[in-house]
Amino acid sequence: MLQQEDLDAAVAKGILTEAQAAGLREFALQREKERIAILGHEERFRFMRGFNDFFFAVGVILLTAGLAFFAGSSTIGNLVGAAVIWALAELLVRRMRLVLPGILLASFFVVFVFHVGFWAAPPMLDFPTNAMDGFLYGAFGGVSPLAKVAKSLIATLAALGFYVRFRLPFALMLVAAGLVLTVVAAVGPSLTPWLFSMLLLVCGLGVFAAAMFYDLSDPERTTRRADCAFWLHLLAAPLIVHSLVSAAAPTMVTINAVSAVTIIAIVALLAVVAVVIDRRALFVSALSYLGIVIAYAIRTAGISAGEFVLFTTLLILGVLVLTLGVGWLPLRRPLMTLIPAGLARRLPPVVPV
Repeated sequence: MLQQEDLDAAVAKGILTEAQAAGLREFALQREKERIAILGHEERFRFMRGFNDFFFAVGVILLTAGLAFFAGSSTIGNLVGAAVIWALAELLVRRMRLVLPGILLASFFVVFVFHVGFWAAPPMLDFPTNAMDGFLYGAFGGVSPLAKVAKSLIATLAALGFYVRFRLPFALMLVAAGLVLTVVAAVGPSLTPWLFSMLLLVCGLGVFAAAMFYDLSDPERTTRRADCAFWLHLLAAPLIVHSLVSAAAPTMVTINAVSAVTIIAIVALLAVVAVVIDRRALFVSALSYLGIVIAYAIRTAGISAGEFVLFTTLLILGVLVLTLGVGWLPLRRPLMTLIPAGLARRLPPVVPV
């Protein structure tokens, strides 16, 4: 790739004139803008640089499985496991800059810290009586409500420490997930199902706002901030989608025409937002609910054969995903004209026709 000094040298040797060099620089700049726009559209994120990343990831999984077995539920064992994982991250993440092993190490480190039990209150016999209690019981066991909040906060701080030390974008998602879990543990059990859906919606919108903060600061998506935004969107999307659909249709088993239309409207709105901000996580998270609506429509037409309904639903979903994927840029161009100019400049650019 030609650099500025290459052009200056070409001018000095008489190969190019000053005007030609200036024209070439302008042409290269325009091409770079188009390349950035296309790459932004592809929504890249760095996952593996080669098979070496996968090789180390296998080693991390094997090592952690052994550590988890010997750690069991003991405080010392989990502390030792967390210390070993941190030391390994110093080599694989901080020095070798391996992404996939780093994702695994960040996750395992937070899990080990979460299972350290010296801050937990003695177990209580609070067996689950509903879905919300069942989730919390499965995540924390029968510990006191205060201990649930404490465990969540300390795991969140562990994820934050990992992010500050290693600057791994994935760890930022663990921080956000820990904060959401803390809020759910503190407030969730006392809420009705509808209010709990609203709580998840508020949490999802909060994570989405954090993701957009990173996105708007790097519209060309050339820095690590774009990776941070990607992982935050990956967490925000299911929270937003699930909470909206749960509020519209509390149970998918008793779905009816009104709730089906409502779900379609929610999915369509989220798809538009996804196209405008050039992030696909929102739409992907809604696919399962859209599939339920499609299956409901097929059954309403009088078809009850289970296999036919299943594979027809998959066929229609596949067509929708591929159609949206092919039409992503053509759809994004007119939508971006409806966005205020100041905001549009801070979103990924679109390639002109």
